[in-house]
Amino acid sequence: MNAVDGSSHVPQDGLASELEEELPSLLVLVLDTSPLGWGAQSAGISLREAVASLLIFINSHLALNHSNEVAVIAAHPTCVKFLYPVPGEDYSTVTQKSSAAAGAEESLEETNSNGQSNGHNAVPSDASMYRQFRVVNESVMKQLELLLLATSPADIEHNGKMSDTTLMSGALSVSLAYINRLIGGVNDDGPKVRARIMVVSVCSDLSSQYVPIMNCIFAAQKMKVPIDICKIGNNTGFLEQAADTTGGVYMHLEHPRGMIQYLLTAFLPDRVLRKHLVLPTQSSIDFRAACFCHNRIVDIGYVCNICLSIYCQPPADGSCAICDTIFDPRNLADLLKKPVVVTAAAPKKAKKKKKKDSEAISSLTPGP
Repeated sequence: MNAVDGSSHVPQDGLASELEEELPSLLVLVLDTSPLGWGAQSAGISLREAVASLLIFINSHLALNHSNEVAVIAAHPTCVKFLYPVPGEDYSTVTQKSSAAAGAEESLEETNSNGQSNGHNAVPSDASMYRQFRVVNESVMKQLELLLLATSPADIEHNGKMSDTTLMSGALSVSLAYINRLIGGVNDDGPKVRARIMVVSVCSDLSSQYVPIMNCIFAAQKMKVPIDICKIGNNTGFLEQAADTTGGVYMHLEHPRGMIQYLLTAFLPDRVLRKHLVLPTQSSIDFRAACFCHNRIVDIGYVCNICLSIYCQPPADGSCAICDTIFDPRNLADLLKKPVVVTAAAPKKAKKKKKKDSEAISSLTPGP
C-alpha cells in the first residue's frame, strides 16, 4: 500500500511520531503597536493594512488544522495587552450572539402579511466566513481600537522626546508564560502542542531592554520555542539574535506592501515542515551587547567577573552596580591607563664636514 498511496518516499525515521499523530500548532503573534513607529512607516504600509494582512495570515494558520490555536498580544509603549483571547471573555457566548444576530437579519427578509418583502438584505455581510475566523477578527480589531484610543501623546514621550520603544520584553515574557500554561511545561513525554512565537516589529531601539530580552531568548531556547521575526523598518540586533538562537526565521521586509506574501511563504509553515523547505537565512548577525550603565551598544566593553554585567567604561566608584562587587583598584588603574603611542625615531641627518677639515685632508694627500 505504501507504493500505491505514495507514502514510500516519506522519511519514516524523522517523521514517524508526527505521522502517527499530527500535533496541533499554537501561534503566539506579538504585534508592535508603537504609534510613532507605524507613523514613520506610513509611506510603506499603515497599521490598518498590516493588521488586515495579519488577520489573513492568522486565518490561514487556523485553516491548516482544526485543532490549531492562536493568540495575539500587543506590545504597546505603556502596556502589554491580549488582543485575542481576551482574559475573562467567554467566546462561546460571542459565537451564540453572532449566530443569533445572523438569524435576526435573515428573519428580516420574511414577507409581511400582504406577501411583500420588506426589502432588507437577507444575507449578513460575514455569513460566508468561518465562525472562528470571525471571532478572532472581531476581537483583534475591537481590542486594538480600544488600545489606540486610550493612548495619549504623553504615553509615548520619553525624557521629553517622542520614542518608538515598546514593551517588547514584556510581550515575550507574557507569550512564554501563556505557552507554558497551555503546554504544561517540558516533560519526558514531549509537548502535546507545537508552539512558536512570531514578532511583527517596527521599533528601532531596544537597547534599554537588553537583559530581559536575552532572558526571554534563553527561556525560549530551553522550551524549544522558535521566535520568528517580521521586521519593518530598521534592523534590530537583539531580534536577530532571538531568531538565530531559537532557530526561527528573521526577515526584513524590503517591500512592506507585499506583507501578505511574505507571511504566507516564509512564516506560515510549521517548524516540522521547515526542514524540508528552503527558507531565508541571515547573511550577517549583529551579536553586539548593550552596556548596563548607559544602555548603549558597545563593540568593546568591560565585564564583571562575578555577575557578567557589561559596562562601556570602568565604574567610577570602583564597584559593580548589579552585584556590588568591589573591584581591585590596581586592576582598575591598569584599565584606565591610556595606551602608550610609540613613534618611530626620525633618522639622523649626516653632518656636513667642515670645509677646513676637507682642506687639511687634501693638503696631506700627496699629488701626482
